[in-house]
Amino acid sequence: MKKFLQLSGLISLAAAAVAFILVLITHGVVKVGSEAGNWYGTPAVLFGNGNAHAEGSVPILGTLTGYYSFNGQGSSSALASWIFSLIAILGLLAGAILPFLKVKGFDKFAGLVNLCSVVLLLTAGILLFFTVTNFFNVNGSTDTDGWALGGGWVIAAILYIAAGAIAICPAVADFVSKKK
Repeated sequence: MKKFLQLSGLISLAAAAVAFILVLITHGVVKVGSEAGNWYGTPAVLFGNGNAHAEGSVPILGTLTGYYSFNGQGSSSALASWIFSLIAILGLLAGAILPFLKVKGFDKFAGLVNLCSVVLLLTAGILLFFTVTNFFNVNGSTDTDGWALGGGWVIAAILYIAAGAIAICPAVADFVSKKK
């Protein structure tokens, strides 16, 4: 248990980094069911400009077939999640590297940086689950029937939440040991 608590920052950092990469390389919003194969890529969902694939009638794009360049509005919840996760990863990285460099003064702020990273990771994971509804709403469509978050994004959301839970373990262990 003691070894896990010592490595929890690195484990959390690895999980958050994998989740961040999954968000970048997988499709953000996908069609499921009989019309599977329609999707909006990560840049389209995050920033509003990117690739999309349509086979038939697709909300926002209309009735099309093939690959298209999507120019619309990005999902604010997905963008906030992306920014929060990036900041949290930088905080976890600082928390993992600075103790080895023996930087004076960081010890006082290490707990606060870790707590902020935990809150940001948990928020990032939760915000990803609101992406589909938010993406269609900001682009003037309420038809989200059959549309879902891409598989990589679902795994990323779960990993962000797990990384946040792992990162808070040392603080919880300290709190429990002082309580006894």
